[in-house]
Amino acid sequence: MVRVSVPGLAAGFFVAVLATPFPAFAQIEVTVYAPFRGIATPISRAGSAVSVITREEIEQSGQASVAELLRSVPGVSFTSSGGIGSNTDVRIRGAESQHTMVLIDGVPVTDPTSTRNAFDFTMLPVSSIERIEVLRGPQSALYGSDAIGGVIAITTRQAREGLSGSASVEAGSFGTHREVAAASYGGDTFALSGGVEHLFTEGFTRRPGNDDDDGTRLWSGSLRGQATLSETVILDAAVQVTDVETEYDRRDTDPLGVSDRLAITGHARARHEAFDGRWRQTLTAFGSATDREFDESSATTQRLNDYDGSRLGLDYTSEFDWETAGTTLVGASIEQQSARYRDIDAGTTVFDAEEVYWGAFALHQFSLSPSFHLSAALRFDDFDQAGTFVTGRATAVYEFFETETRLHASAGTGAKAPSLRQRISTPTLRPEESWGFDAGVTQTLFDGRFTVDVTGFYQEITDLHVFDSANWAFTFETENWLNVGEAELYGVEVTADARLIPGHVDGSAHYTYLVAEDATTGLRLPRRPEHDAQLTLTYIGVDRFRLSGTLHWVGGERFNQTDESGPLAAYARVDLNASYQVHEHLELFGRVENLFDVTYEEIAGYNTSGVSAYAGIRGTF
Repeated sequence: MVRVSVPGLAAGFFVAVLATPFPAFAQIEVTVYAPFRGIATPISRAGSAVSVITREEIEQSGQASVAELLRSVPGVSFTSSGGIGSNTDVRIRGAESQHTMVLIDGVPVTDPTSTRNAFDFTMLPVSSIERIEVLRGPQSALYGSDAIGGVIAITTRQAREGLSGSASVEAGSFGTHREVAAASYGGDTFALSGGVEHLFTEGFTRRPGNDDDDGTRLWSGSLRGQATLSETVILDAAVQVTDVETEYDRRDTDPLGVSDRLAITGHARARHEAFDGRWRQTLTAFGSATDREFDESSATTQRLNDYDGSRLGLDYTSEFDWETAGTTLVGASIEQQSARYRDIDAGTTVFDAEEVYWGAFALHQFSLSPSFHLSAALRFDDFDQAGTFVTGRATAVYEFFETETRLHASAGTGAKAPSLRQRISTPTLRPEESWGFDAGVTQTLFDGRFTVDVTGFYQEITDLHVFDSANWAFTFETENWLNVGEAELYGVEVTADARLIPGHVDGSAHYTYLVAEDATTGLRLPRRPEHDAQLTLTYIGVDRFRLSGTLHWVGGERFNQTDESGPLAAYARVDLNASYQVHEHLELFGRVENLFDVTYEEIAGYNTSGVSAYAGIRGTF
C-alpha cells in the first residue's frame, strides 16, 4: 500500500492528467430548468448557484456512480459505507442528505421508509441519465419540504430523431463487469426510448477485521415515450425499475447481511400550449415505490425485516410569458406518502402510516434591463401532522457585457417536515426550518479562454433533527429523535475553467471552504470536509483520443462524530481516464481509480477502494 503526501501531489499535479465534467461560465448559453422549476432559462440569468452535467460529460468521465459524478460540483460532498452498492449520502454545502430533494424527470423519489426520508444514490444507474442539474441553497419556495439544502434534478435519456442505439461492456477490478444497452426511435409524432443495465462486483470487505468480500448485483430497466397529439398538446410518460442486491457486514461482523432493494419510479405528463406558445400548462401524475428487505439470518437465528414505501401525487403548473414584463409560473401539487415496516421473522407490523401533503406556489421572473434579471417566489405547504409552512426565495443577476463580468445572488427560506418514521417513533419532533443566501461574481478573461467564479454562502438551520444514539438499543421501538438548536453553514466556492492550449489541453478546478457547526456548542458537524478541491487537466491533442484524470483533495478538520471525536485524516486521490474513438460507431475506454493506492476513510470503520482499473468497449448505431 502506497501513501502519498498532499504536498507531493500538489507539486506534481501539473504532470498528472486531470479531468471531470465541470460547469463553467464558458457554458453561458446552456439552458437550465431547475432554478425556475421548468422554465427554460439561459444559465447566465439564473441567480441561483446551479451546475449542469450533460450526457456528453457523463460519458467522458467514465464513471459508473452518480455520487462520483457529483464530485465535480462545488459544494457537494458524499459519504459511502464501503464501495459499490453501499448506502451513499450526498450533502450540499454541509446540509444533511435528507435536506437534498432528488427529482427524476420532475418526480420526487426519496424513500418514505428511510430514517430521514433521504435518497439512496446507489439506486440510480448512470446509463439512464441524460442530464443532471444541481441547485445549491434553500429551494423550498419552489420545491417544498426536503429542499432545505438544495435540489438535484435528473433528466432521463430521451429519444433522438430516427433510429439509434448503443451497447457497452466493461470489466475490471474486484471481479466487476457491467453491461449496458439502449435503443430509441424518434419520429414526427411519436418517440420511444429504453435501456437496460446490469452490474456485478465481488467487491471488497466493507469493514476492517472481516475477510469476506461484500458483493453487489444491480439490474435496471427504463422506458420513456412521447406522443405529439397536435401542435399544442404533447404527452410524455416514463418508468424506471432498479433492483440492487448487496452483501454487507453487520455490526458484529458475523454473520453476513444481505439487502435487496427495489425502486420503481414513473410519471405520465400532459403539456398544452396556447396563445402562440405564451401560455403553457403541465399536468403530471407521478409515483414512486420502494421495497427494502434486510436478511441477517444465521444458522441459529432468523432476522428478516422489510420496508415498503410509496409516493403518489399530482402536480399542475401554468406558465405565462408576458414578453417584456417577464414570466409568471403558478402551480399546485398534492401527494400521499405511505410507509410500512414489517419484522417478518416475528410476524409483526412495527409501523404502518400514511400522510397527505399539498402545496401551492407562485414565481415571477423578469428583467429590468438587458443586463439586470430578477425573480421572486412564494410557497405554502400543508402537512396532515407536521403543520403548515410559508417559504420564499429571490434571485438577482447583473451582467457587465463590456468586461464579461456577472454578479449573481440569491436568498431563500426552507422547511423540512419530520419523516413518517420519525413522527411515529418521536411524535413531538418539530419541523426543521432554515434561511440562507449566497452572492458571487463570475469573470471571463483572455477572449473567453479563462473563467473564474467566486461565491460566498451562509445558511442557518433551526430545530435540527438529531438522532439520540445514547438511548438506542438497535430497534425501532427505541429510536428517539431530538430537536437541537441550530446549525450554521457558511463558506466560499471557487471554480475556474481554462483552455490552456486551445485544441490540445483544457484545465479546470473547483475548491470549497466549508464551516458546518452546531451553533449552540460550536462543534463541527460530522463528516463535512473543511477543504474540498478538485483539479483537472484534459489532453485532446490527438484526433479521436482523449486522456484525462482527476486529483481530488479533502483536507482540514473532519470528524466522524458530533462531539468532534474520531478525526478523519486528509487525503488526495488521483484517477485517470482515457478513450479512443476507433471508428465512428466504436469506442474503447478505460479508467484507473485511486492511482496511488491511497488509504482513506469517508466514514470511520468503513473501507474504501484501493487502486483499481476498468476497461470496456462501446458501440453505437
